[in-house]
Amino acid sequence: MLFISALLINVIPGSILLAKDRKTYIDSREFARAKVEKIERTRGEGAGASFVEVRVHLRILDGEKKGQTHVSVYRGEDDMPRDMFYHEGDTVYIGISKMPEADEVEHISIYDVDNTVGIILLAVILVVSILLVGRLRGALSMLSLIATIILIFYVLIPMTLKGHSPLPLAVGTSLFAIVVTIPIILGFKTKTLAAILGATSGVLLATLLALFSGWVMHLSGIVTGEMMTVFYASTIDVNLRGLALAGIVIAALGAIMDVCISIASATEEIFRVHPEISVKEAFKSVMTVSSDMLGATVNTLMFAYVGSALPLVLLIAMRFDPQTPLMMVFNYNPVLSELVKSAVGCIGMFLSMPLTAFICIELHKGHKRIENS
Repeated sequence: MLFISALLINVIPGSILLAKDRKTYIDSREFARAKVEKIERTRGEGAGASFVEVRVHLRILDGEKKGQTHVSVYRGEDDMPRDMFYHEGDTVYIGISKMPEADEVEHISIYDVDNTVGIILLAVILVVSILLVGRLRGALSMLSLIATIILIFYVLIPMTLKGHSPLPLAVGTSLFAIVVTIPIILGFKTKTLAAILGATSGVLLATLLALFSGWVMHLSGIVTGEMMTVFYASTIDVNLRGLALAGIVIAALGAIMDVCISIASATEEIFRVHPEISVKEAFKSVMTVSSDMLGATVNTLMFAYVGSALPLVLLIAMRFDPQTPLMMVFNYNPVLSELVKSAVGCIGMFLSMPLTAFICIELHKGHKRIENS
């Protein structure tokens, strides 16, 4: 799914992501690809044994400078991990710009290695896997993901950068995404309405919990370093608390929609097999399914979090010694931010399960009463 997100981000015009013109120096830079043909490393003599000068020989592959060669020189401490630097034969992205003091002299900056082939290959495997397993439903799920991404990058982000409060925008975007994407996945059925109402309830509960968290905790506890970077880099006064709370709501959206769709589908299947089942028995059966799903979902969320935050876990292990109080670890800013986000998302997800089950059961019983009347 991340591949589709990246593709959509790249095709969004840069102008819509800017709230207003920045009154700063604009570097007219041309981007292209280049081949790393040779790398020369020279140890410094007077600056210490760890000081090196690296000369990277480049041949430009596309753009107006195609075919030209250039040497980029880097000087500094030789403390970078071995596999992190460029290798001979790599294709890299570069930025070509003119130096301010001399229009004729150009400076080339080297960016990331070009992994386009790998990205396309994994994207193709992902799409084929979804279509083989999910078929039509898989294709519809991809469409629903694209719709959600469009909402975020065409509505939430531009409006936030224009100075609007991020939290109401996040809630509105989440609710609109629920109404748009769930019918795409499930079609127009009774379980669709139940899933929409259950997911809406879950998002509203998550919003209340996020507001409560923002009220009881100090601002620095839920604001990350990336948010501070946005604050200083933006030309507007970004509401950091609102941005943090909006991130919590958006993070909870996926899990809430997932469980609500699953619970609504399970409830409808129970009524399809046992149309005469009582409300009590139906609710008991659905909650049994919910309990099993709950354990699996919690494990999934936990492993996903630990996997994505493994560098943070290692940083905590290195930073805190055994004598450090446990609550001091939990109050470490990056840790606390993730804990709040995870807790709010899980609570909203848990509470939306019985709500969705109750709504779906009532809708089915209502239809049954109408058919019998």
